[in-house]
Amino acid sequence: MLRRVLAVLAIIGVVAGLAAFGVHMLFGKLDLPNAQESRCDLTGTAYSVSTEQAANAATVTAVAVRRRLPARAAVIALATALQESKLINVEYGDLDSVGLFQQRPSQGWGSTGQILDPRYAAGKFYDRLVRVRGWQRRSLSEVAQAVQQSKFPEAYSQWEDEATALARALLGTATAGVSCRFPAPTVVARPARVAELLGRDLPVTLLSSSARAVELRPASGLGWAAANWLVAHADRLGIDTVRHAGRRWARSDGWRDDAGAGSDRVRVELADIKPSS
Repeated sequence: MLRRVLAVLAIIGVVAGLAAFGVHMLFGKLDLPNAQESRCDLTGTAYSVSTEQAANAATVTAVAVRRRLPARAAVIALATALQESKLINVEYGDLDSVGLFQQRPSQGWGSTGQILDPRYAAGKFYDRLVRVRGWQRRSLSEVAQAVQQSKFPEAYSQWEDEATALARALLGTATAGVSCRFPAPTVVARPARVAELLGRDLPVTLLSSSARAVELRPASGLGWAAANWLVAHADRLGIDTVRHAGRRWARSDGWRDDAGAGSDRVRVELADIKPSS
């Protein structure tokens, strides 16, 4: 009797396995739509980052611009954050380390709340960076280690190429340097809030604002830095399009030519859903 029961169970198992295999093969052949991926490509490179990484990288880079630091400072900061947190603003780490740079409240970097503000964290990193003797001439690993005092001092150099590509895009050296795509947003900031947040990171002048759009004039030489900042933050702010200097970025199809986009301003249009405060 027991043997018969076991035999029946074995047959059922085989049939179920074959059915599962058949379903797997069927779905493997069907051209099913994939969920839309959220990511940002760095123009002219093979690098892609998540929209969260792009937004954090844009803020880290903008803090260097605000402080009038050379591009090398942004590259070192971005490589460090890629190594320490993958550019994700994590609330945990080794011992009491938190944030993009895994800074420790117990080591004088600030409170946990302060360190979890990417703008603050980047500023503290640059504060210590510029005190490193010869930081502009020394290797990235040497300088990052002098700031971070890591257990793995050589690990930073592996991120130098990607950090350089990020800095080039977000400093505005690369025209239309960041192109993000993501599903339709569920939260949209008010135009005034978009202008306020960009203004914290980069010097801009508000030209006009309406229910779903805002026009800004970036400081001289920072047009593409501002445009790329907006694209990098588009997922978080619910931005649908960004227009600048003959180009237009849209969440649906990336950057395209747009003869009507002025070179002295950046125009932002927000998604057509109720904005958050």
